[in-house]
Amino acid sequence: MATGMHEDYPQGFGRYYLTQKIAMGGMAEIFRAKSVGAEGFEKVVVIKRILPHFCEDESFVTMFQDEARVAAHLNHANVVQIFDFDEVEGLYYIAMEYVEGQDLKRVLDVGTKVGSPLSIAQAVYIMIEAGQGLDYAHKREVDGKPLNIIHRDISPHNMMVSYNGEVKIMDFGIAKAASRSTKTRVGTVKGKCAYMSPEQARGKPLDGRSDLFALGVCLWEMLSGKRLFVGDSDFETLNNVLRAEVPSLTEMNSEVPPELDAIVLKSLAKDRDERHKDVADFVGELRRWFYTAVPDPSAISLKGYMHELFDDQISKLKADVAAEAEALKHMRTNSGLRRPTTSSRQVAMAADDEATVALDTSNPGLLSPDGEATVALDAAAAIAMANRSGQTLAGQPAMKKSNTGLFVGIGVLLVAIAGGGAAVGMGVFDKPAPVVVVKKEVEKPKPKPKPKFFVNIEAPGATEIKIDGETEATSSKLKFKVEQGKSIKILAIGKKGVKKLVRYTAEKDGASVKIELPAPPKEAPKKPVAKAPENIVILQVEPDSAVVKVNGAAVTLVSGNYKVPKLKTGDSFKVEATASGYKTFTKDYFVKEKLETFEIKLEKERRAPVAAPCKKGKVTVNARPWAKVSLKGKSLGLTPRSVKLSAGRHTFVLTKGSVTKKVGVTLKCGGSVSKTVDMK
Repeated sequence: MATGMHEDYPQGFGRYYLTQKIAMGGMAEIFRAKSVGAEGFEKVVVIKRILPHFCEDESFVTMFQDEARVAAHLNHANVVQIFDFDEVEGLYYIAMEYVEGQDLKRVLDVGTKVGSPLSIAQAVYIMIEAGQGLDYAHKREVDGKPLNIIHRDISPHNMMVSYNGEVKIMDFGIAKAASRSTKTRVGTVKGKCAYMSPEQARGKPLDGRSDLFALGVCLWEMLSGKRLFVGDSDFETLNNVLRAEVPSLTEMNSEVPPELDAIVLKSLAKDRDERHKDVADFVGELRRWFYTAVPDPSAISLKGYMHELFDDQISKLKADVAAEAEALKHMRTNSGLRRPTTSSRQVAMAADDEATVALDTSNPGLLSPDGEATVALDAAAAIAMANRSGQTLAGQPAMKKSNTGLFVGIGVLLVAIAGGGAAVGMGVFDKPAPVVVVKKEVEKPKPKPKPKFFVNIEAPGATEIKIDGETEATSSKLKFKVEQGKSIKILAIGKKGVKKLVRYTAEKDGASVKIELPAPPKEAPKKPVAKAPENIVILQVEPDSAVVKVNGAAVTLVSGNYKVPKLKTGDSFKVEATASGYKTFTKDYFVKEKLETFEIKLEKERRAPVAAPCKKGKVTVNARPWAKVSLKGKSLGLTPRSVKLSAGRHTFVLTKGSVTKKVGVTLKCGGSVSKTVDMK
């Protein structure tokens, strides 16, 4: 996470102080913040706050609530924890665990840049840790009911590696869970294209094996040093994901052992039934390989690696934290913005030579019958006050610490304050002591009012000047009276909404404060209204040798796929596909989702069986006493005559002088027929 102070920080936000802005996105902004409690308690958190204009979008707020609702159930060392979800002045926010470190994408980029990429063992260790957190989320149950959480956006961007070497999954913003208020429609795809599973890219129902596939992609890329599915466009990337053709790691990096290669390839099987049964199974195989192949796991310390890569950032972070603490201390001390209290009675221990008692005289329960104010003190504070002044408590000697480090003999302890005097009453555990009230007729001196100083404020170009949020001038100059030592916030507002805020503490009379407003932003030329993005519609055709026409125009398939261009939700188109040996396919399609895949499988033709070729048969014709033979007008000579003919009906003509006779024969395939005709 980046660090860096900003002139407008720290600033109060509900129960938190925002100390720096970490990142700014299109829909939300991320802050490093502190929650401050009693006795100097502080906790560093991250505040993820919706941008104001998105707070008016009910569906977006519901999605934001879903993220908090899903992640709030997760409490695991490898998952960034959610602490709080609330709304301050109409701005919704999530408070979550702050991880001092970098996201895995940044770790990989910097390691490659400086020539010190992750070792094979380190990459596997990171996947083991991330997999443990992911498997926990998949199997989390609340009140005996499974949450059925699926992250759907696993990638190096959403894994944090702390400077101490911890690995944590984060950002369940689009996670699928049973407890979500919003539901993803069937066919809708969410996530980063390059890390989707094939079933996720198709908009199919998902289970934990989809996240397993994404883990496999991350590990493949870490071990090979190359991207797996990324193409020149989203369409090409999705097409690569759908094909799910994964090269062997041993071919990409000869140092990757075949055993590890087999584990990764199994996690990246196109058919999810061929992958590991769940993430726990994947992590188990990685762990067995790791502890077999890495004899000394401490030698691959991620902490040392992170400190080598990000030494400058770690040093800067330490400096920023110190600056934040100082700025926050100054803000709470001088600006009047202190932590809200829940008790009307407080004891604040100051330096060793003084103690301050805070009284709330508006509480009638703290007044004696004579109107004297009484307050219950913290025992240690009262004893410390008495011991420093050399006084005794209700006639008792000054308290001493026992060997256990605890004060002995403290019962009910009250202080009564009247005028300038004070008496302290004390009893022991088994004998309650009375409240001792001492009255003095000494009149309290009235505190002298602090002088007020004039300050001359000038903000050239300003149209309004506000002091502590209140408009005090509608011009560029203001003469304002401020109590000595008091700090005020001066906000100068100019044309086109330019603003500048400064803080001023009144230390002398007649001081001048000049505020230089920033130049108003130049009006950017109006850009043409961007056309609505086209939907991604993919045809998957089998066989890939088919001839395909879309709306009558022939198209070219790439590995059986084709992206139909220029389509928007609600459009329709017609597909015709033909291939030898297959029936012709024709269908009209309608576009419903931003990303849709239509599978077209041509049906094979069913043909009648072809009969075997028929062999010719033999016909023998004879006559008594003899005759001339002809067939279809062609003379065959004198009888007896034999001839080979194809199967079927044949008619012969026999002639002898003036006698002519016809004889018909039926010949079967490969058969033989003999006919004798009497010519008398």
